Amino acid sequence: MSQTATSLAAVAPKVVSIQTRGSAASSSSPRVVQGRTGRPALFPSRDTSSRPRRAATVVAMSSAHDNSGMSDMERYLFDLNGFIIVRNVFTADEIARANAAIDARSERIVERKGDLRLGGNKGDPLAGDGVTGRADLGGMLEWPAPDRDLFRSVLTHPKLVPYYHALVGEAYRMDHLPLLIQQAPGADGFVFHGGKMNDDGTWCDELAYHWNQGRMYNRLLAVSVALTRTEPGDGGFCVVRGSHKSNLPCPPSIQRYEEHRDLVDNPGLEPGDVLFFTEASTHGTLPWSAEHTRRAALYRFAPATSAYGRAYLTQTHWGGMDDLTDAERAVLEPPYHQRLDRPALTMGGTVAGQRRAEFKKEHDAKVFGSKYF
Repeated sequence: MSQTATSLAAVAPKVVSIQTRGSAASSSSPRVVQGRTGRPALFPSRDTSSRPRRAATVVAMSSAHDNSGMSDMERYLFDLNGFIIVRNVFTADEIARANAAIDARSERIVERKGDLRLGGNKGDPLAGDGVTGRADLGGMLEWPAPDRDLFRSVLTHPKLVPYYHALVGEAYRMDHLPLLIQQAPGADGFVFHGGKMNDDGTWCDELAYHWNQGRMYNRLLAVSVALTRTEPGDGGFCVVRGSHKSNLPCPPSIQRYEEHRDLVDNPGLEPGDVLFFTEASTHGTLPWSAEHTRRAALYRFAPATSAYGRAYLTQTHWGGMDDLTDAERAVLEPPYHQRLDRPALTMGGTVAGQRRAEFKKEHDAKVFGSKYF
């Protein structure tokens, strides 16, 4: 068994049973922490709706999880709001090493300028100082050890696997290449996007969220690792709470952060916290107003049969690395159904999966020249 598998087995039960909504809460349920949400001071008040009224709800890690993968409280909050924050997943030392690895490659960080800027034109609510753009960096999974360690561990981390199982499915897969997002002081935000409805009012199936028979289903799950501190009101990630269940497209004035700012949460994050949000939520980024630079590592995960990105077709940058663990390789599998011998990471830390009968594979090989249709 790999080191990852061993660590998973040590903290997670091997039997998975998702509790129904009415079941009793586990005594090991994470503690719920109430935080504040705020509007960046960068923006002057435009109307009375700009005053925040709600508290951002986050979840602190408990010493153990029940075998549902998520507690009843966590499931309720995610279904209600479209996001949760799991505190203290990574240690201060792990975060420091990850930031040092990024610093060592600072010349590779690419700032978005001109048409690549994401917050609109100078003077718009999300434009920041009108000059500084968000900066991006990729390739973290391919870095040599130990620089890559935190970034690869997100795929199979024992504190995160239960959430992947509950929110995406037991044969979850990474969908997009991981992206390091960096906002220097004054950097622009990102006009709000996502949502289960397209702008023309049609259903956006590739980002959809729904609840069925006691389970949550996300077609695309975003997972963001905080590498720096965010105080509410600093800027950075923001979300229209509950928008993942809206039946109408988000009005453009809200997408541009011009109206109803009270609906928008800008939650506080500490280095090492992990934010989970469904891409069915209307979300975006507020301009960065703090004095330090913001950093976050953003991943997306999808069910076994679902794909949005296409980077998996380029094996050099996806699963072609020859030093992956079996668990990591399972998460980097391309999209196909579990019953076709798909490896999947279990809650117990082992790689398992459904097996297709040999006689069926032999038949398909005769018909198609391949064991799999």
